[in-house]
Amino acid sequence: MTEDELLPLTKDTPPEVRAQLVAGNRQRNAGTLLERVGIEVEDVAYDRATASIPVAGNTQPFGLFHGGAHVVIAESLASLHSYFISGRPVVGVDLNATHVRAAKDGHVHATATLNHHGRTMINHEVRMTDDEGRLLSIVRITNMVLGAKR
Repeated sequence: MTEDELLPLTKDTPPEVRAQLVAGNRQRNAGTLLERVGIEVEDVAYDRATASIPVAGNTQPFGLFHGGAHVVIAESLASLHSYFISGRPVVGVDLNATHVRAAKDGHVHATATLNHHGRTMINHEVRMTDDEGRLLSIVRITNMVLGAKR
């Protein structure tokens, strides 16, 4: 089945189809920013998605995980999830980030949780944690669904 035939992702989408969507996403990311910074989407479900990114190679000059990298993984994950649940292309229209702790090594893990799934707007809260599960940042993002039926 093609990705278009698998979408939209629903509460009833079986795990094997969810895994197929994640695998297809890896191919789509070739040559993109997501590949360059090392974002790995791990799982998707109707109400959430998870991914990780290495700290190494994504730091600011003082050796800490870059605040912009938090935003990159958050927007990428929430946008991908919005696309999967709407079956339509999406664009970010609002984003707010709060950084509460720094990471110096290991991986940053992101979980995007669905807050609102409307016809034209989809909102997520994305929480980033370190390898020990400590909260690093919270990003709230709203995506607009392009070509939504009115």
